Order: sequence, then structure tokens, then C-alpha cells
Amino acid sequence: MSGVKLSNVRKSFGAHDVIKDVSLEVPKGEFGVFVGPSGCGKSTLLRMIAGLEESSGGRIEIGGRDVTQVEPAKRGVAMVFQSYALYPHLSVAENMGFSLRLARAPRHEREEKVREAARILQLTDHLDKKPSALSGGQRQRVAIGRAIVREPDVFLFDEPLSNLDAELRVQMRLELTRLHNQIGATMIYVTHDQVEAMTLADDIFVLKGGHVMQAGRPLALYDDPDNRFVAGFIGSPAMNFIEATVTASDDTTVTGRSEDGELTAQLTGPKPAEGAQIVLGVRPEHLEPVETGGLPVTVEVAEELGGNSYVHARAASGADIVFERRGSRDRLEGQKLHLGAAPDKVFAFTPKGERLR
Repeated sequence: MSGVKLSNVRKSFGAHDVIKDVSLEVPKGEFGVFVGPSGCGKSTLLRMIAGLEESSGGRIEIGGRDVTQVEPAKRGVAMVFQSYALYPHLSVAENMGFSLRLARAPRHEREEKVREAARILQLTDHLDKKPSALSGGQRQRVAIGRAIVREPDVFLFDEPLSNLDAELRVQMRLELTRLHNQIGATMIYVTHDQVEAMTLADDIFVLKGGHVMQAGRPLALYDDPDNRFVAGFIGSPAMNFIEATVTASDDTTVTGRSEDGELTAQLTGPKPAEGAQIVLGVRPEHLEPVETGGLPVTVEVAEELGGNSYVHARAASGADIVFERRGSRDRLEGQKLHLGAAPDKVFAFTPKGERLR
């Protein structure tokens, strides 16, 4: 079991820079998740760690060993891809033990490691079956088992759940968490799904345009984002943003007004001057109906989820404002409401997306 450290890593394809001076660390035994929109460089970064993409600069360490120029087979990593890539003519046991067979490991050793991996992944009753007889979730577990038997220092997952339906994705997230807790291995996981990132990660690395925008514990990123991009990307439904003009500020707060209404944010540092442009952000669960002021909206659609609902309302500018309700069964469609939030639940950003604190 080893940690992974990247120092000033770069990757270019011709004149196009894909990874731009990235430095990060996934400590030994931690579950790190690279998350970001399509094209942000997260899969390229994972492939560089695996040795499947050559670095254009910087240093990659696994367990304190410089592996930047080391061939993939000697890095001590095992990768699980989006595609199961199972051999259809081989049984589950044969698929899981195939790499050991190539390495000419003794038969009894192969069988022992396959049985142990099958026990961990609850595949013991399926070892003699062909992949065609398995569900999508079971096939992905076989692919994971194929990695486990190699006993790597680091497990790498490249969007392994994206081919599964919604129910199976939830089930597999739980199984991956249990697997990590059980074997305690270092794992790095790539996804564009921030729900997967929040539920799986010890540490999240949010990427955009080849840069790490912020790294940290999932709830730390949710509660204290460094910038508008992270604030909007982490959280589902996404944070509401209102472009506003500063109308007032004091030692602890700044108030911004737009055609959509007015909100006050709590700040501890220097306040923007009156008349300055800012962007106010507030999460759906922090908005609630108030008597007057706030954001006047007209309710359009409510997504009823049982214990809670997400209500989509239209502001004066036409912007979609989402707020959360819990427990209420009242119909709100067509109603005009005012929504407000406590200042300590409102974020303020510059027009460029930098956080005002």
C-alpha cells in the first residue's frame, strides 16, 4: 500500500496543454477522487499515474518512488476501466486470474487469490459462470476482482460505473466504499458525477481546464468553496447564483441587489465598495419563504421526492431559482413567494468567480 504524489505535472498534445502544472497528493490508504466536467483532464491525469500517458513534465511518485519514466507494469498499480473488458469465453474465475496466469504464478496461488477476491466481492457462487450470465454490476465486480488479485499498491478507477443504471450505480458505490474499508488500499477514482465524488471520497480534487481548482474533504468543499466554479459544481441541485450590485456593507456583511431581488452575505475580510459588481450564491436548502424582501419569485415546477422536494421558481430576470422543501405537501405551482437566506449561508464572489470572504 502506497501513497501517490504529483509535483508540477504537465501534459501537452502538440501545442495543446491538457494538464497544467498539477501538484497533489493522495496519502497512503486514502480514497481520492478526481472530479470535473468532460475535457477537464481528469482521465488523462489518471492515465499518467498508470503510465499509459507519458508526462510532458513534472514528477510522479508512488510510495515515495519516482515512477515518472517507469513502464506501467512496474509501477505497482492496477486499473479498472469504464468498459469491463472481460473475455466472454472464460469463466469468472479465469477472467479474474488471467493476469496471474500470464505472470506464470503457480496454480494453487492463482486459485487462492481468486477465491479470496471472490469472497470480498460476493462472487463465490459465480466463479464457474461466463460473463454473459452476469448482471452489469456483477461484471464490474469481476473487473475489480481482476485488479484485486494482482495485489497492487494503488487501485485506479476510470469512471467504472458510468455504464450502469441508476440503481446499480448506488449499489456499486456502497460496494466500493465497503471494499476500500475492508482492504485499506490507496484508491484514485475518476468521475464527472459529483454525487459519486461526495459519497466515495476521502479527498476530492476538482479539476477544470487542466488545473486543480480546489482539493479537500467532501464536506469542506461543499461548505467552504474557494471559487464560483467549485461552489456550482459541488452540490446537487447546484447552487443558485445572482449577479448583483453592492448597495450596502458594514464590518460583517455586504448586501447586493439586482432585478431579481436582494440578499446579504456574511464577510470577514475587506468589503467591496458600494456600486461594485458581485455574484451572490446560495444553496437550495438554505432558501426559505420570507414575508417580504429577499428574492421575489413565481413557482413553476416542484420535483416531489417523498421526504423532500426541489421547487423550481422563476425570478424577475427569468433566472431559475431552486429551493428545497421538507415535509410539506402543499401545492405551490403558480404562487408568488419571497425567498430569503441567513447571511452566513450566502456566498459572495467577484465577477471573475473568486470568493469574497
